[in-house]
Amino acid sequence: MRIRSLGKLGKRVFYTLTVSTVFIIITVILSVIAIRSYLNENILGQRALDHIEESSNHLYRSLIDQETGVRGYHLTNDETFLEPFYYGLEEFEVSKSELTQYIGKFPSLSDNVKLFIEKGESWENLYGVSLIEMINSGNQPTLQQIREGKVALDEFRTNFSDFNEQIEAERTIVRNKMQNGIKNTLITLVSVIVVIVICILFLHIQLLKSVINPIIRLNSCVKSYTQHDFSTIVPEYKKNDELFELIRNVDIMRNKHSNKISHLKAKVNVDPLTGLYNRRYLSDCVHKCWELAKQQQYHFSIIIIDIDFYKNFNDTYGHLMGDECLRKVACCLQSIVCEPNCFVARYGGEEFSIIMLHEKEEEALVIAGKIRKAIEQLEIKHETSLIHNVVTVSSGVVTLVPKGELQLEEVFSKADKALYESKQKGRNQVIKYILA
Repeated sequence: MRIRSLGKLGKRVFYTLTVSTVFIIITVILSVIAIRSYLNENILGQRALDHIEESSNHLYRSLIDQETGVRGYHLTNDETFLEPFYYGLEEFEVSKSELTQYIGKFPSLSDNVKLFIEKGESWENLYGVSLIEMINSGNQPTLQQIREGKVALDEFRTNFSDFNEQIEAERTIVRNKMQNGIKNTLITLVSVIVVIVICILFLHIQLLKSVINPIIRLNSCVKSYTQHDFSTIVPEYKKNDELFELIRNVDIMRNKHSNKISHLKAKVNVDPLTGLYNRRYLSDCVHKCWELAKQQQYHFSIIIIDIDFYKNFNDTYGHLMGDECLRKVACCLQSIVCEPNCFVARYGGEEFSIIMLHEKEEEALVIAGKIRKAIEQLEIKHETSLIHNVVTVSSGVVTLVPKGELQLEEVFSKADKALYESKQKGRNQVIKYILA
């Protein structure tokens, strides 16, 4: 398996698992080495104690051989009993030397060995060699000497028994040391593995949190985007990996789609010829303005503007010039009407509508007058106009504060009536609707 194919997120998980596995393997190997060393130490210790026990047994038997030889020679005066005696003497020295050599590994047995050897040497010197010399010189040991020799030998036997018990106790110590060492090593091994596993779980939980939470938020953002709500910002994510690239790409897509949809919405709401808002946008927004004015008791104004004798203009100069005329008039309107409290829209073929909030009747009339003069000053040639040789406009204005059961349609109707009156009175003028 190629590591590159895992990606940056996969590499983080892979490296975490690899490092953890290496730590566990190293810990297991060190534990095996430690357990093996404890086993070897126990084996070496038990073998050393075997040598000590064997040497002490030889020492004991060598003194018993001496005692047997002395007793037999004393009773029978037969020199054949001297053979085990002298053999015991030699074996005693050899065993003593071996004990002295092996005991260095176990200082706790040192005092017991010295006492054990001293008791043996004491009997050997006082009741072994000396009795043989006494018998060889023709003298017999007294009953007191024989009793003292027996007491010394019993003490030697007691020391030998105690020494063997001490050896067994030392065996237990060596064995317990091995067992405790192995137990502590296993506890350490298990503890290290548990800690490593907990660390792995913690790191992976943190990794999941750092990945899952942004993914959940990103999913919520994408749901909003599918509903054309691009106001939701993509989640913040700073790690340089595939998720970062995904979030960045989604954000790029959000901006692109937001711009496209905004552009499409603008196209839907804008008249393609004049660049003004169209009647659909006017219908949507005028109701919102009306409701706001009704709630807040603002002044609400409508100005309806109509190009005088536009049909004659089209018939005389053609539709292309007619379209150009509409564009110039629209541009003039836009230069005078300023949002956000006012907006202008193309109401019909040659009709335009201006919606105004907060403006009183005098102000609405001033704006309508400015528009009439500005369009006349454009000096768009119009030879077939019945009132002027340039393009002119007629306007109807209505201003009120929404009250009672008055409907928006009625306000438009009043503005239309004012426009109609303007046309009836000779055009190229502004007429306000007089409220009852």
